[in-house]
Amino acid sequence: MKFSNVIMVSAAVLVVGIGGLHLFDRLNAGTPTTAPVEPLAEQPAMPSPYESAQVPVEAPPMPDPPQQLVAEIERALVAVDPQQRETAFNSLLPELLREDPGSVVAMVARLAPGEPRDALRDEVTRQWITQDREAAVEWIGTLWEAEKKASAVTAMRTLAARSPAQAIAVADRFGVGRDDGSLEHLVQIWATESPGEAMQWLATQPEGPQTEQLRARIEQARAGQP
Repeated sequence: MKFSNVIMVSAAVLVVGIGGLHLFDRLNAGTPTTAPVEPLAEQPAMPSPYESAQVPVEAPPMPDPPQQLVAEIERALVAVDPQQRETAFNSLLPELLREDPGSVVAMVARLAPGEPRDALRDEVTRQWITQDREAAVEWIGTLWEAEKKASAVTAMRTLAARSPAQAIAVADRFGVGRDDGSLEHLVQIWATESPGEAMQWLATQPEGPQTEQLRARIEQARAGQP
């Protein structure tokens, strides 16, 4: 081959090579060789085996305080030791009457006729008539007849030392105390110890046989005063 031909062939190869390189660069410029790497999404923290094992345990519900008092009083009513009943009447019953008198009413109603029911009914009457006279009187009125009379007498005697006038009102409301002379005796003691109060009360009473019955006792007590 002639030297001039060799030069021409070499020049042609060089031109083709350079053109191919330019074409390769243009192709690579339009298509990235490596796909962009997206950042990894933050994964939620997985609980440790120890944390997974910690299952919350709910505490059992605490008994309702009034119902707890009811249960303790009911147990004391049938206890062999009389001291338990006395403690329940002196400590638990007053608290229950203040917090939830409706529970007391329901408790008495649940008890079967007998000594425990009578004892509780009398104690409720004694305490409630001094705490809330109107509520106690309303409750007494719901009792069956024999219990109503017994509770009315208990209420009258309880009020006699605190307010004879209220004692007379309760006695007359339920029709007790006049047939056995207990109301006249109450009035006579009142007129002896506090004649002024007894006379003031007498002046406010309507005329009638019931007032005259008690007037005689008041005047008898005044006549005995020095």
